[in-house]
Amino acid sequence: MPQKMFRLTDEQICKLKKVSELRGCSQTDLIRGFIDSLDEEPPDTQGDTHRDTQEIHGDERSSGADSPALAALIDQLAKKDEQIAKLMETVADSTKAVQGAQALHHETAQTLALESTEQKLSRWQRLRRAWRG
Repeated sequence: MPQKMFRLTDEQICKLKKVSELRGCSQTDLIRGFIDSLDEEPPDTQGDTHRDTQEIHGDERSSGADSPALAALIDQLAKKDEQIAKLMETVADSTKAVQGAQALHHETAQTLALESTEQKLSRWQRLRRAWRG
């Protein structure tokens, strides 16, 4: 079987990876499935059943944009984008909470260090300090 290599943008590669993970299949199987679904579509208005290389590379919009598989993929990506946005908000909130806890811990550690220093003073030093006021 002859093999062909194609160049994709980083964004396209990222989308391909996400969708293949969602569907639980390899990236190759996903691309092959999409190409196979193109056979189910009616030929374009000019009757040309072959697509030129530019359309496959994504330089022009192809009529494959109407396929049900592509629409499903777009819907899944939109849902994942929403989930990612919600997770980003949660991470931001959690980061603020952790920073607040760290600040509180730092203050507590300083207070304990001061108390420890005062306890190390001899009885005479503490009495003298108390006498001075």
